[in-house]
Amino acid sequence: MQIYRIDHVGQVTPDLASQVALLEGLFGFRPVRSWDDPGEGCRGVRLAVPGSWGQAWEVLEPSGDASPLREYLDDHGGRPGLHHIGAEVTDVDAVRADLETRGLKPTAGARGRWLEASLSPPEYGTGVLFRMRGPGTLGMCGDAGATARDATAGSGDRGPSLGIVALDHVCQAFPDREELARWYADLAGFVPVWRTPMDEHPDMADLVMNIPGSAICWEIIMPRGEDSFIERFWDRNGPAAHHVTFEVADWDRALEACRAHDTPTFGENEGSTDGAAWRDAFIHPKHTGGVLVQLFWEERPGVWVRSDKVPAPWT
Repeated sequence: MQIYRIDHVGQVTPDLASQVALLEGLFGFRPVRSWDDPGEGCRGVRLAVPGSWGQAWEVLEPSGDASPLREYLDDHGGRPGLHHIGAEVTDVDAVRADLETRGLKPTAGARGRWLEASLSPPEYGTGVLFRMRGPGTLGMCGDAGATARDATAGSGDRGPSLGIVALDHVCQAFPDREELARWYADLAGFVPVWRTPMDEHPDMADLVMNIPGSAICWEIIMPRGEDSFIERFWDRNGPAAHHVTFEVADWDRALEACRAHDTPTFGENEGSTDGAAWRDAFIHPKHTGGVLVQLFWEERPGVWVRSDKVPAPWT
């Protein structure tokens, strides 16, 4: 199968209006479409991510008690969270056949417009959910009949935003980074970009892959050592998405926006690579609508955890 473009990150919430206000305010996202589709059991808003190459953020809310999204919220104790990654593929029917031969179980979306499947090795349980559609179509989130939305209507003064300039990558937890990387390379053509040396961090090691045709990368983090935070995450969630990472243009501005919106950060790091500075930090899911968010800033492109790392060709 071939994924040639990541279209969006899909998030489910029990309160659409509040989540959209958060994304407009703190994150600086711009609403571009909205819809309410009882036939697919959801209402939602698509928001443009500053600096992205066509990638968006979509917020979905159940519409009616029979909505599959209602079941998702019930399974998560009513808490919002990251629901799926929206992707475009060259041939939906071919993707279905390929997934089935690998032991994966795709399901058809409402009205047959898209497929939905966990793309992780099936023996490890359900991983990150992907929604896949063919080229030039809509309808993955009930948005086929979406109406354009005035990005300025009723927005008011949302205060300072983070100054996001790119959606950089999605991160997934997995016990063995090499195993999952080879799986994604064979399944969907993901290309390894770099990996950290195994002993660089006391509790983790990571590997980053490029998704051909997309500006978004895919990071795999694996536990190492005793009492790794990834091991604890795995015990609770299995091979799920761990966090989503955004680049910001100005670090001081980003932290000021967090303070203005009463949003604390944690896990701050700073350093330099080849003489250029970088910084990163996290925002807890309870302040973002259920998604762990990482922010980073780099003084020069390519210095944040990249240029000093080990190249990742298979050995």
